[in-house]
Amino acid sequence: MFIKTHKLNQVISKPHFFILSKGNNSGKPLDAACPNCFVCICKTEEEKQQLYWLFYGLWQGSFFHPFLTGSVISFIRLDDLKKVAAMALEKIIFNQEQFTKNISMLQLLDDKSKFIMEQINLIKQAKKALMYQVLK
Repeated sequence: MFIKTHKLNQVISKPHFFILSKGNNSGKPLDAACPNCFVCICKTEEEKQQLYWLFYGLWQGSFFHPFLTGSVISFIRLDDLKKVAAMALEKIIFNQEQFTKNISMLQLLDDKSKFIMEQINLIKQAKKALMYQVLK
């Protein structure tokens, strides 16, 4: 695993993903780059998926919050991000099977969450349509 600050317009040929570095969602893994992010470059696609979901779990569990600094806009330092990731990797090495199961559950819950959000958006649109129908 190699994590560094992402520079816009940088082309990366190896498997990689991005990690948000500013705001209350610092540590959140991303598929696409944004102005304030780190890039995690991996050796294989399998390693990328494992690390992506590790960071997703760490972000969901608020493991990065104690390391956020900044008075107006919070951010996480690269060294602190690496420290949290190294600690997590140490722990999962000895319990790889449980980690794999938990990642599967995280993926399932994430899919369900996206489905529910779509349903909520459809309900909002239906409410608007009902009111437009009456008030047009």
